[in-house]
Amino acid sequence: MARVNTLLFLIVVALSVVALIDCLATDRSRIRSFPRGAWAVLILLCPVAGAIAWFRAGRATSASDIHAAPRPCGPDDDPEFLRQLAETIRHR
Repeated sequence: MARVNTLLFLIVVALSVVALIDCLATDRSRIRSFPRGAWAVLILLCPVAGAIAWFRAGRATSASDIHAAPRPCGPDDDPEFLRQLAETIRHR
């Protein structure tokens, strides 16, 4: 029984450490719901629930979660660039 308790303790500590490091390393623009300090305190005070909450609701996982306008990936995806290119070709 002691081995199971030790294993569970190590899993909880590892989960908390990974969540805390991820919280502190995540860019500020990708953090949702609370400020970074509040997430760190939650992870430290409630190791399992705080870590699970951080991974589920604390960090944005995709561009749609960030609430920012998507930027074009390349010039051929940028409508303004394509418009300027068409004008340049027309005026030749």
